[in-house]
Amino acid sequence: MKIKANEICGIIQGKLVGDPNIDISAFSNIENAKKGDMTFLADMRYKKYIESTQASLIIVPQINIKTKKTIIKVDNPVEKFIEILNLFSPKNTEKREISQSAKINPNTEISKNVLIGDNSIIQSNTKINMNCTIRGNTFIGENTKIGCNTQIGPNVTIYPNTEIGENCIIHAGVVIGSEGFGFIHKQDSIVKIPQIGKTIIKNNVEIGSNTTIDRGTLNNTIIHSGVKLDNLIQVGHNVTIGENTIIAAQTGIAGSTKIGKNCMIGGQVAIADHLTIGNNVKIAGKSGVIKNVPNNKILQGHLAFNIKDFQKSYIHFKNLPDIVSDIEQLKKKK
Repeated sequence: MKIKANEICGIIQGKLVGDPNIDISAFSNIENAKKGDMTFLADMRYKKYIESTQASLIIVPQINIKTKKTIIKVDNPVEKFIEILNLFSPKNTEKREISQSAKINPNTEISKNVLIGDNSIIQSNTKINMNCTIRGNTFIGENTKIGCNTQIGPNVTIYPNTEIGENCIIHAGVVIGSEGFGFIHKQDSIVKIPQIGKTIIKNNVEIGSNTTIDRGTLNNTIIHSGVKLDNLIQVGHNVTIGENTIIAAQTGIAGSTKIGKNCMIGGQVAIADHLTIGNNVKIAGKSGVIKNVPNNKILQGHLAFNIKDFQKSYIHFKNLPDIVSDIEQLKKKK
């Protein structure tokens, strides 16, 4: 594949500075790019690579950049770079067919253009809509609905009574709809609480490998449209996650917690049960959340609080030995 710089400029509607006839044949990050590569600059910490990179074309923001390189100025370099990547990414041409080794209950509705991989099991009263992909060794329980264009990776387990929307991507090893962690103490024993709710995944959700989402106890567990979950996340029973929230790997969300829209939650965050986290909240990695969080807050810390207050406190914590020493000296002077 080859495309000239001026053609790319036309596609992304930017302002080209430099040689319009440079040929682009590949894509790379700015540090490792070679001649013929297109790259981008979004984070100003990487501006130092503008002159040293071997890239032939750089997509840059609308700022004053002095360089002999060929550049295209746009409002959002990352979005425009992704637009070109999508345009020239190899298209999937594999044959859409149902493997002969798949075990599919006759009382199942499968629409047109569906791919079902080897050794998959699909139980009764399940509906799989158009253009879905279900990779090998996947189990789909009874009374499940899967929307159009959804992709399900290999070795995925979808328990009965699950609803999955359109244009979802579910990666390998995901478990959706398993029983929630519900128990009560009764004298000298532990009694299991039946988990009879559903798991509902709305449209355009992506779920990373080996993430687990429990079904509700009585109410449903709901992942709203546009949510992006990384690998190895635990979502407890009755949890609700609002639209377009992003959660990084190894985060655990305990039962019945409600997370708002457009939140960003870092890796290894622990969120206690029965909490309400507002819209547009940001939680730094390795934080622990044990109380409700209003809209638009930014938190950090093992017992998370305002991120700026946490960072000030941490500076004092690092200086604690000197502070204690100073206090001891003051005591001696008394």
